[in-house]
Amino acid sequence: MRVLRNLTRQELDYYTSQPTAKKLNERIKKDGVTVPARNAEQQAKCSAAEDKVDISAAGYELQQANEQAVHEQTEEAPRIDYSVSRQGDSNKFVIRFGNAAMVSRAVKQGYIEVEGQRIDLSDDVKKQLLATSKQIQDMKKGVSLHNFLLHEAANARQNSDAMKEANDKMSRAMQTASRIMHGRKVSPADEKELMEFNKDLYAMAKSAAALEQHRRKRDDKEDEKISADNEEARAREAEPKDYSVEEMPMPDVETQMTVSLDGEVGEVTPSFTPQTVPFTP
Repeated sequence: MRVLRNLTRQELDYYTSQPTAKKLNERIKKDGVTVPARNAEQQAKCSAAEDKVDISAAGYELQQANEQAVHEQTEEAPRIDYSVSRQGDSNKFVIRFGNAAMVSRAVKQGYIEVEGQRIDLSDDVKKQLLATSKQIQDMKKGVSLHNFLLHEAANARQNSDAMKEANDKMSRAMQTASRIMHGRKVSPADEKELMEFNKDLYAMAKSAAALEQHRRKRDDKEDEKISADNEEARAREAEPKDYSVEEMPMPDVETQMTVSLDGEVGEVTPSFTPQTVPFTP
């Protein structure tokens, strides 16, 4: 097995930072020292892997970290959407990020590109960007909550109006049914509303109206007879009546008594003038 001796830290960092172990293998073949195996098994392993090299645990971790860094660099960077507008004729530009996610990506990336130039973001600028983005998000949340409450209030008013309309419609339908039952005049629109509200109630109202009409016809005949009798009575009462009387003349009569002075009591006899008309007490 061939190994490298007296390898410096800088050289180890250089070889571990390479994407592959090609440079290290070339150095081993050139400057490596052959170390004899302790037994036949190790000899067989070494003969089967002459082009391999053993490194320490620290070197392995460093190699893994460098490979991870290279992998992250080769990965496609997340897309950052922002608009750039120049302020007049000056060399100043206004950067507008579409949303909070774009701000977070720019802060994480640490730079943006403007007119082909890389602009590094300082820690202070990053803090300001994040604070402004949070303030905007809080404001948007407040507006969203406000709009949500507006919609909830509108829905509550809509439900209240719907309940009121339903109650009013039921009240009108019941009133229309009562009017139909009592034979009162009802418009076609009212009848249609009652039929749409409850067909059974409409049918009951029409049946009651038919019975009411039959009763009214019977009552009308009776009322006509009563009216005719009343008319005859009024006619009799209106006929002229003679309440004059023909008086009988008072009889001309007086009470007379004959008295005898000879000791005899005279008799009292009525004396009157004969009348031509007999007296009828």
